[in-house]
This record gives sequence, C-alpha cells and structure tokens, in this order.
Amino acid sequence: MNAKHAPLSLQLPHGVVTVRLIRRARQSVGIRIKDGAVELIAPPAVPLAYLHEVLAKKSGWIASHLARHHAEQGERALTQGQVLLGGESYRLHCVAASRHQAQLLGDTLHLAGPMLEQPARLAASVVGYLQQEARQRFAARLEQWQPRAARPLSGWGLSSARTRWGSCTGKGVVRLNWRLVQAPESVLDYVIAHELAHLLHMNHSPAFWAEVGRLYPGWHGARQWLKQHGDSLFRYG
Repeated sequence: MNAKHAPLSLQLPHGVVTVRLIRRARQSVGIRIKDGAVELIAPPAVPLAYLHEVLAKKSGWIASHLARHHAEQGERALTQGQVLLGGESYRLHCVAASRHQAQLLGDTLHLAGPMLEQPARLAASVVGYLQQEARQRFAARLEQWQPRAARPLSGWGLSSARTRWGSCTGKGVVRLNWRLVQAPESVLDYVIAHELAHLLHMNHSPAFWAEVGRLYPGWHGARQWLKQHGDSLFRYG
C-alpha cells in the first residue's frame, strides 16, 4: 500500500468512516470531503498521533458535511426513484396533484402532491411518508417487545436526532429515530432492545449488555449493520 495515501479511520455517531491520508508537501493539515469520502492532507513529517487528534477535533464538522452529502445524494436517488423501507428498495412513482397522498403497492411507492418535480419537495414528501410508517411500525414492534422488558414503558415517540438512534429517560420514555424505518426490522429490534435495557440500567455497564443479550440474543449482527450502513439512513434528511 502506498504510504502517501494510507487509510485511517474515524468513529462517528453513525459508524466508522474511512479517512484517506494524503501526504503532500505543504505547511498545514487540511480536511476535505470529496465525492462523499473524507480526505486528510498532511505534510510528510506530521506524526499519526497528531493527525488522529485533528480528526477527533474535527469529527463534528466531518459528520455534518457527510450528512449534507448524503442528503444531496438522497435527493438525487429520489429523482431516480429509489426509496428504502424495512431494508428493501422500492421504486418511486410521482404524479402532480393538489394534495399530498402516498401509497405503497407491490414494489412501488406512489406519491402525489404539488411540485414534486423539485428534489427538495420530493424529499420532504418521502420523509413525511417514512415518518408516518415509522409511527405505525414502531408502535407495533414496541407492543411485541414490551412484555419482555424488566419495567413497563411510560411512553414513546419519534426522534429526529442526528447523533443517536434511540434514547430512554429515567421516567421510562423511549425515543426512536424515525430513520430506522428504512433499516431491516432486525436492526430496529436491536435499538428497541437497547433502549428497553436502559429501563433497568441507565448506563452501558456489563449488566446493561447482559440485559440486552437477554432481550435480544442476536443483537451483535444488528449493531454491526448499523455501524456499516447507518450513514445511508440519513440520505433523505
């Protein structure tokens, strides 16, 4: 492997991102996002330990710019007719109408509404549909999961957070990121089990992970899916 272009990695809230390290004669260290990839340009003599510090300090900037890139990619994907739901890809069929309507038939999501030829309007319409689906699907899954929990839920709701997939308050209220409706159901189940385990342990201690394992023995694979593919769930906003 060419040492001038060796890869590094950076842990972001939605998974591990590969960083392309480019050694070049210059006076300072720079970071850029190019075609959805993170590039770190540094002088040859700068040690790796310092470069890792730079990446850690700029992780928020990197995450926000990657999210913007994925959103732009999502708008382009929408115009090409691709929507994710439950881990499956559906074709998108749009028609002009005065009122918004959405219906999933077979392998196609049919959308109707005003000005859907505009990518931003189309993306907003798809997000609205996905959030509606999330409310219905998450409610059904939580109903299945609640009997297994150590404590009853006090309530639940959708989240639009960009840094976490779910949360649980000390009062027993769970929030689930609506974007999870795009992932396979096994991934949603992992996040639900994770938050239900917080009803018993408000930490990430060994006892907490033991409770996750009791609730959902197959959680490891779902967690790995999120690490590898979590960024793709932000393509629509």
